[in-house]
Amino acid sequence: MPKYVKCLICGETCHYSNDVKSMPCMFCGDSFYTNFVCENDHYVCDECQMERALEMITTTCESSKKKEAIALAFQMMTNKWVKTDGPEYPYLVAATLLTIFKNRGYNTKAANKKFPSLLDEAKKRTLKIAMNPCEYWGCGGEAIACGIFASLILKVTTASKSERGAATLLTSKVLEQISIYGGPRCSKRESLIAILVASQFAEEHWQMPLTDFEGVECIFYEDNPDCIKSECPFFPKKY
Repeated sequence: MPKYVKCLICGETCHYSNDVKSMPCMFCGDSFYTNFVCENDHYVCDECQMERALEMITTTCESSKKKEAIALAFQMMTNKWVKTDGPEYPYLVAATLLTIFKNRGYNTKAANKKFPSLLDEAKKRTLKIAMNPCEYWGCGGEAIACGIFASLILKVTTASKSERGAATLLTSKVLEQISIYGGPRCSKRESLIAILVASQFAEEHWQMPLTDFEGVECIFYEDNPDCIKSECPFFPKKY
C-alpha cells in the first residue's frame, strides 16, 4: 500500500478500509463500490480522474517551454491527477516527446503549426491501447506511445518504407529495455525508460536528442507498493 495518498478533493489522507461501500463520484455523480475512502468521504471515479489527468497533460504540454523531456515528464508525474500506475501514462510519454521535439526546434515549421492537433491525435491513439497491455498483449503501453510519437513526426502511413521501419524499430528498442526489468508493473519506471530510449534513438538516427539528463533518480518509490527498489535503474543510489 502507498505510504500516503491524498484526496483529490480536499487533500486529506485516503486509506483502504475493510468495508466496501457505495460512494458517489464528486464529479460525475455516479455511484461505485469501493473500499478506498477519504477521511472526509470524498471519492473520484477512475474515469473522471483519468479525464482530468489527460486534460492536465494537454494543457501542460501546450504551454510548456521546457526543453528537457525528463524534467517535463517529472513535472506531470507529480501532478495530483496522475496515479502511481494508470492508463494516462502512454499519452504522457507521447505528449512529452512531441513537446520537447517542438521546443528544441526540430522540424519547427510543421510542429509549431500543427502542435495542438498532434497532441490531440496522440491522445486519440494512446487511448486505443488496452488496459494492462503488458498482461494481455505482452507489450508495454509506454513503448507503443514511442511508436506513436515516431509515427506522428515522420508522418508514417502503411505505405511508408524507412519511416515505418524507424517507428517500429524505436518501439522494439523500448520494449527490449522494459523487458530487462520484467515486473511487477511500474508506469513511472517504464515511462522513464521509454523517454530515455526514445531520446537516444532520436539522437542516433536523426541527430535530435530530447534530453541531456544523466543519472535520473526516482522520487516516487515510497508511494509504489510494488517498487523493485535497487533492481530499478532509477532507484536512488543512496539506498
